[in-house]
Amino acid sequence: MKKFTKLAALILALAMVFSLAACGGSSSNAGTTTTPSNSTNASSGAMSTVGSAAATTDDGSDNLPTVTWKMGSTWGSGNVHFTVDNRFTELVSQLTGGKFQITNYAEGELCSASQLFDYVQEGTIQCGGDWAGYWAGKDTAFELLSTTLSLFSGLDYYLWFNQADGVEVAQNLYGQYNMTWFPIVCHMSESGIRSNSPITSIADMQKLKIRLGGVIAGKVGQKLGINITTVSGSELYEALMRGVIDAGEFSGPNADASLKLDEVTTYWCEPCWYQSSGNNGVMINQDAWNELPTEYQDAIKLASTTCLNESFARYTWLDCNAANKMLDDGITVTQMNDADFDTIEKTIAEVYTAECASNANFKTVFDSMMSYRDVVDPYREMLGYGGFGWGSTWVNEYYK
Repeated sequence: MKKFTKLAALILALAMVFSLAACGGSSSNAGTTTTPSNSTNASSGAMSTVGSAAATTDDGSDNLPTVTWKMGSTWGSGNVHFTVDNRFTELVSQLTGGKFQITNYAEGELCSASQLFDYVQEGTIQCGGDWAGYWAGKDTAFELLSTTLSLFSGLDYYLWFNQADGVEVAQNLYGQYNMTWFPIVCHMSESGIRSNSPITSIADMQKLKIRLGGVIAGKVGQKLGINITTVSGSELYEALMRGVIDAGEFSGPNADASLKLDEVTTYWCEPCWYQSSGNNGVMINQDAWNELPTEYQDAIKLASTTCLNESFARYTWLDCNAANKMLDDGITVTQMNDADFDTIEKTIAEVYTAECASNANFKTVFDSMMSYRDVVDPYREMLGYGGFGWGSTWVNEYYK
């Protein structure tokens, strides 16, 4: 798709970007279990101390407390996103010499996905693995932290979080709800709409009951005359299988494969205009965060940055492999026609403009994203088609 290909144009810089990652910090506990030591907080700027297990005093005794937290999740135990939640807590333990332990609970084990935000905000548990768009019912600005409609690619989010003010903007929003937040997953465009009838136009979508994630996507869908419905990720396979919905989306190809969506659908419509990227994070109760020693806060920041780096590379690679397998297994890819895609983009702009006018928080996040684009777009346009690497036509002709 002529406009969609520009979304990933800066991917050429990926190798350089990974070497520059550094997430910002803010401040989030209730119910923290600690074993006091001879000293309270350790000094600031102690990332090297965290990396070498626990700090010690001159006589060799531990200088840091034992801390145990609970972490809920919006993801089920079999979901690929839950593996990153586990990776995050594993890293925190490693970086603190096992002194800071966070126990993970999959969706439903402590609370439902819809309850997780309140559980963390109120301090019932200390942290939760989330997709911020799930909280758009509380404030639509949250959706911009998790995905956009044809505005940010995965690389845009990666740069915005690591080099611009994306994390600070996110933490300011979560801070209004007694939480701080760190990103741990960033990936490229999500899969297109999966269905059992081909989709190539808005008219095709109007005939179907479709599961699309996101409040803003729902508003765009409503303006386009599309019947949007809400189905949790854990129920999506069964809803498609039983015909409760006619079409739906979840995440990238590998995440979709983990839910076996290719078993219950035969068509796959691209491009994914409604989620041009996807991001997950860890929301942390502000009081719990404030009670942590500096070294443990640093460990969380470093674990977040590491997960973000790992997930961007791994998700992109696994999505390529999963997509290839689906194509080999007979999934048929269709494309939205150019005229209707132009209509969709115009409708997106109308909805974003209206949301900025009605929600100050949304406008704050959106303005930050547009300021980022002011910096990267000139180079993005200069790179053009070569930004993601040259297409397959000439490579196939001369090398394969």
